[in-house]
Amino acid sequence: MAEGFDNRIAPPSCDVCAKIFECFRAPVDDEFSLNMGKVASLLEGNCPHVEYFKNVKYMYGPVPDYEERELFLHRSGTGVYFGCSYSTEKCHFWCTSADMELVVKKKLPSHPGRILKLDPHWIDDEKVRRWISSCDEHHGKRCKVLPLFEEKDHIQPLYLVDTLQDCLVQGSEITAGYVALSYTWGKTEILRNKFELCQQLLQPGALTNGELARQIPPTIRDAFAVVRCLGQRYLWVDSLCIVQDDTDHLNWELSQMHRIYACASFTIIAVDGVDANHGLRGFRDITCPRTLQQEPVQLAASEQIMQNIESRRYGTSERWPFRDVYHGRAWTFQENLFSTRRLIFEKASVRWQCQSSEWHEELLPDSRVDDRFVAYSERWFHSAVPTLSNISDIIMDYNRKKLTFPEDAFSAFAGIQTMLHRVYPFGLIYGHPEFFFDIAINWYPITPVTRRIGSARSCVGRASDPLPSWSWLGWAGEIVLPYDREFGITPTGVNDIEGYSMPVTSWYAMKSPSSTDRRRINSVWHKYKSLTQDEAATLPTGWRREEYDMETGFHLRSGYMRYHFPRNVPKYCYKHSTFRDELQLHWYPVPTLEPHSDYPLQPQTAFLFAQTSRAFLHVGKVFGHEKELELPYPRRVQLLDGRSQFVGMLQLHNNDDMAEIEADVHPHRERLVELVATCKGYTGKIFDFELARASAEKSGNKSWVPQLKDCYFVLWIEWKDGVAYRRGSGAVTVEAWEVEMEEEPVDLILG
Repeated sequence: MAEGFDNRIAPPSCDVCAKIFECFRAPVDDEFSLNMGKVASLLEGNCPHVEYFKNVKYMYGPVPDYEERELFLHRSGTGVYFGCSYSTEKCHFWCTSADMELVVKKKLPSHPGRILKLDPHWIDDEKVRRWISSCDEHHGKRCKVLPLFEEKDHIQPLYLVDTLQDCLVQGSEITAGYVALSYTWGKTEILRNKFELCQQLLQPGALTNGELARQIPPTIRDAFAVVRCLGQRYLWVDSLCIVQDDTDHLNWELSQMHRIYACASFTIIAVDGVDANHGLRGFRDITCPRTLQQEPVQLAASEQIMQNIESRRYGTSERWPFRDVYHGRAWTFQENLFSTRRLIFEKASVRWQCQSSEWHEELLPDSRVDDRFVAYSERWFHSAVPTLSNISDIIMDYNRKKLTFPEDAFSAFAGIQTMLHRVYPFGLIYGHPEFFFDIAINWYPITPVTRRIGSARSCVGRASDPLPSWSWLGWAGEIVLPYDREFGITPTGVNDIEGYSMPVTSWYAMKSPSSTDRRRINSVWHKYKSLTQDEAATLPTGWRREEYDMETGFHLRSGYMRYHFPRNVPKYCYKHSTFRDELQLHWYPVPTLEPHSDYPLQPQTAFLFAQTSRAFLHVGKVFGHEKELELPYPRRVQLLDGRSQFVGMLQLHNNDDMAEIEADVHPHRERLVELVATCKGYTGKIFDFELARASAEKSGNKSWVPQLKDCYFVLWIEWKDGVAYRRGSGAVTVEAWEVEMEEEPVDLILG
């Protein structure tokens, strides 16, 4: 029963509506589920709920034979949702509605409703001010400082907008805090601060009067007004606070973007609008009115349920297209990620997010659910232990974002990379942690990826060095770094089994293909992996060694399978003092950085050198099970030796690669590809799935796991003007590689 609920409030007389109403009495943490019966029975009679169940939108669209399905009612936080299941020849579906909240009846103080009907045109600005003051008063420092940030990280931008004097001011002269703005420029003509304009913009009134002021788009102009309305004074906005044609200033600000947003008092996130002309709508007397539509669903006894504005996700792509614009951009990804507190304008409403809570304009505060919000940054900023899986999550999210200018991929990631430098020993080079470099360079796509080619723009002061082909930053699309089962228990599927055992070469970074000054990349993971063999070895600070028993260990208690573990499960596992979960472990320890130490950033050079083994193999057919998938996954093809034996796997980057290979294959002569070794280990990917499936079906055993094979991990390369460029990645069995590889190592220059 909800806290403070009055039993004297009678539920609706309709049985269906009464069940829905009673669900809101269930405790928030209960896994409440109720079979409502067949949909056909819910559509009988004249009760208002009938209209809702006739027209409700479900995930995956209309439900086949809907009236014959059984409908289930589920509790979700303070709301409820409806769901039913069905199967097709290819898949089983569990189809749910959006979350619905009970509309509160203000005249009944003990009513269990939580959602409010809002003014469709105007925001309650006093409520927003209460959010800010409540966070200040009750959350304190934990909501204003990101984990791993130190006092020395505080930054005052070079310029700020003074919203009282309507001009720029020198940041060094201001001791007060500032608000940051994160928005989408789009194709809007925006006033940009330039060297020749800067002195003019420092004059009081420059941003409200005259020709310059007329060039400021509504989103930025509204931000001035909203900042003043909320009792703040100073605003940081990129177009005005960065001198766009001052190369040194521009590059410095871009490299400090993570600190600028992290140190802001809060960030205004303008999700609504395809560009900066949309504005921050809904603040009475200072911005344009909004157009907010809420759609209450009528139940019996004048009760109503209604969808939470933020959770509208079914059938709304045409109605709310802005989310994909803002959240689909690479620059705003970084801004949103580093903001400690956010005032979000989205779907014609506002909400507040901080490191402790999330408050919605249309929802009454409820600490049972509001206080469980944790910013995405917490998942990795709190982790003192460097892992490939943590950084892979960040990379996968970032690299699916869009850039107007592809060459900006590194600049838009620079702040994230600088912050990750505090977690990963020796830092990162073009998005790859040096500590795990031998492994990370074997990244692979999970959607088709395309090469990022620099644009022909003539933007003054912007460096646009070519992005290296060996780096994932050189390719647009979703990619992941390898999941190494030799380091930790990985939850990936049976088709992605990989373990990395030892390096096969040393990698060097250099500025140009002809450079004689080469810096050795500090890929030393194997040095720490060797500690598992020496029980007397001194472990890195913070680690302890424990014996591990497979029969009583982690996997039996947590639903993991044998294939989530190393091929040969070690006798010992390793746990770090910062691990919050007793079940968290790794199979070898790695060094963690001291929080108060300074570590110099390594120069970002785009070329690599290594002496490594090379072989030429033939490309065979696409893996049979992947041919059947109706999904846009980039294909994997077989690698064949000189006797046309299946000895390896090559992961292509995109379907154009597949078409090129198919066009280049002639009868009785497969395409020859050049491969270079990067690392040694084992994999389950060199596996004849068609043969295994046929054998399993013949024996009646439908469950099988790929056979693990020792392998060399390899890159497919092609040369141009003495420089090799990556085309794909893969693996070849040790036996085949050591037969097919050339006698002498190749001097590999990778660009």
